[in-house]
Amino acid sequence: MKTKEELRMRKKKKFLKVCKTLRVCDTCLFKELVMMGDRSNDREMVEALCGGCPNYIEMRKVGDELWNTDTYLEAILEKKQDITTQEILMLLDEGIPKKRIREALGIRSAMEFRTFISGLVENERRLYQ
Repeated sequence: MKTKEELRMRKKKKFLKVCKTLRVCDTCLFKELVMMGDRSNDREMVEALCGGCPNYIEMRKVGDELWNTDTYLEAILEKKQDITTQEILMLLDEGIPKKRIREALGIRSAMEFRTFISGLVENERRLYQ
């Protein structure tokens, strides 16, 4: 199980990887073409000029991972079978895909997981009535 600190370090390494790719972009011949012009077409221009570059593809991949990573939620998922009922409900409320929660809990069957979740939700309703 990874601690929050280990997850933060992994996130920091991803940021450093983005910095490294940006240094490569700073030396690119297309830099001047991409960085100038009308702001409304920057995205299209960047995709047209840089879309096939392995450096750009890697930067987009790492950027997407960073954008979609919440260290706190990742730390909860790392707890595996030790995730509490309240944490499972919070993960669902936060929009974490059920498949990720199911995999973290070690439940292989989607049907078994649905039954498990239904039971959790039903128990929560009873507690708050």
